[in-house]
Amino acid sequence: MRTYIRHPISIPIQLSAGGNEESRVHVRNLSAGGLCFITDKPVKVGTFVEFDIPVTKPDYHGRGVIVWRREQSSKQYEVGVRFTSDDEFFRARMVEQVCQIEDYRQRLALKGRQLTSEDAALEWIERYSASFDQHSQH
Repeated sequence: MRTYIRHPISIPIQLSAGGNEESRVHVRNLSAGGLCFITDKPVKVGTFVEFDIPVTKPDYHGRGVIVWRREQSSKQYEVGVRFTSDDEFFRARMVEQVCQIEDYRQRLALKGRQLTSEDAALEWIERYSASFDQHSQH
């Protein structure tokens, strides 16, 4: 049984694996315990990673360790990362905020307005982050 609920999402993040050059990858799903992303680099299980999730306010800077990797197709890998930070409250809050942004983007799409995840995040943060902060402090 899973400890954390996975939330399907498609957001870009900056990732640095094992001190190598940063690359931009897309998150496939996210939970308070970790994330899953797609990459064209054959990263190794056990590698420590640092990443920035730019669609939250403030940007979430995290660290983790690669715990699994599956080859999807030639030169495409699905990779699982477990967060190594002990700040579970902040991680859960970050996940909640990212899910709110994705829900906002999908509601706009139903109304015929297409936004990228990043554009939806910027708009959502401008409109709703102050009330989100007040809500999350109660």
